[in-house]
Amino acid sequence: MTETMEEMDFKLSSRHFGPLWKYIRQDEITNVDWDSGQLWVKYANRTRKRVYDPEITEEFIHRFSLIVANHESRPFHRLDSILSAETEQLRITFVHEAFAVSGRSMSIRKSLPRLRFTAKEALECGYCEAEVMHLLANCVHGGFNFVFCGEPGQGKTEAAKFFSSFIPPHEKVITVEDLREWHYHEIHPQNDCIEFKVSDSKDYGRAIAVALRLNPKWIMIAETRSREVRYLLESWSNGVNCMTTLHVDDGRKIPDRILNMLESRQDADRLVNQIYSDVGIGVLLKEQEIHEDQTVHQIRQVCLYYREEEKNGCILLVENGILRDTRMPEFLRRQIQERCGRTDIYSNPQVKKMLEET
Repeated sequence: MTETMEEMDFKLSSRHFGPLWKYIRQDEITNVDWDSGQLWVKYANRTRKRVYDPEITEEFIHRFSLIVANHESRPFHRLDSILSAETEQLRITFVHEAFAVSGRSMSIRKSLPRLRFTAKEALECGYCEAEVMHLLANCVHGGFNFVFCGEPGQGKTEAAKFFSSFIPPHEKVITVEDLREWHYHEIHPQNDCIEFKVSDSKDYGRAIAVALRLNPKWIMIAETRSREVRYLLESWSNGVNCMTTLHVDDGRKIPDRILNMLESRQDADRLVNQIYSDVGIGVLLKEQEIHEDQTVHQIRQVCLYYREEEKNGCILLVENGILRDTRMPEFLRRQIQERCGRTDIYSNPQVKKMLEET
């Protein structure tokens, strides 16, 4: 990471980070953690290693936490034991020793204004099969809704950022997030985009409601958590395409998870039907070990949801990372062909171009 990051992060500069800066500024490092008196760093290739650095001690972590608290004008002590802060590219969290009995803890997570991987790199590391990448790109072009799911830290946001690259530049995108991770405008400066930043779940709902008035083609919601899910359903019913992330460990559970987040189960049957009609594509991300100390994110499942002849269904098209094309009903194949305008749904010209360029 270049020193230009210091200019961007106007609240906290390199001098405030002290000896931590040499880790923060490295592009290949995605996380820096202090746990139980130990310094750990995580790399983009999913390797996580303990680092022995005599400059980074318990005393330094205590001083740094107070610097962050002062710059954020927030309390950090026994009664207010969780401290969160953010910059343009960093999410910083401290946990006080009154709450973490193993000692004061720190987590710094980086979100860069670029894609973490190219199409070629994704195929080379086994992120997904080539046919799956082509298919999902065609589904984006065809305006299908996407839900990227998985446990925390499984690469849901990075997957959404990558596949959002296939949104045509003229289609207006509105991003809604509480901590900046999409970086959609910075990654695609020529595309039509508005970025909303919210502070809590109440603001999420308001932001989505406002976004719907601005005639977007796409709404990208950083994470669907609870009450905002009803606005997500509203955007689907209004014909606005959506990408979002969701904490769930199996793509087939997405409809139930959405239903359970609704404040009211009134008219539940109708809501279930709407979810299966509108949700579109579910993509499950999961870490897979490739060496003893190295893992990669992988698309483990791709689910296609549908409502046909008054019946709801879910097709597990990709299972354990493997495409099962024979499972796709003909009516779904025709629907994808019609919406993306291509007979061969496993061939996308933009993906081909990206692979040639890299």
